[in-house]
Amino acid sequence: MEFYNNPKEDIEKLSKAIVDAIVKSKEVKSILSRLVKNDIIVDKGFMMLMIKIQALTELTDIQKKNDNGKRRAKKNDMRQYIDGRELTSNEVAFLEYCAKNFDDKEWLKKVGISLEDK
Repeated sequence: MEFYNNPKEDIEKLSKAIVDAIVKSKEVKSILSRLVKNDIIVDKGFMMLMIKIQALTELTDIQKKNDNGKRRAKKNDMRQYIDGRELTSNEVAFLEYCAKNFDDKEWLKKVGISLEDK
């Protein structure tokens, strides 16, 4: 059995393999032949279609149960970037230190810039 990069194609292959395995079973063949004789079902193709539909329904039910109320919380993206480059933890710590300890009024006075109206 070959696999694809597309999960939908892999699921289709799995579905076909399961149906083939079920239909090739002697017990399943005898039950199918009895059902066909008694005109309960028309042929194997119809039964295979029903099995596929049931399998897909169960698969979607399982996915809904897994998704139901269990949305993955997005991680807080605390990464910081400057000029498109991600900062290291040391750089982030330095920036936080500077932001906390920087006195902008003192700096403006030191470099000789006055923003006040006279």
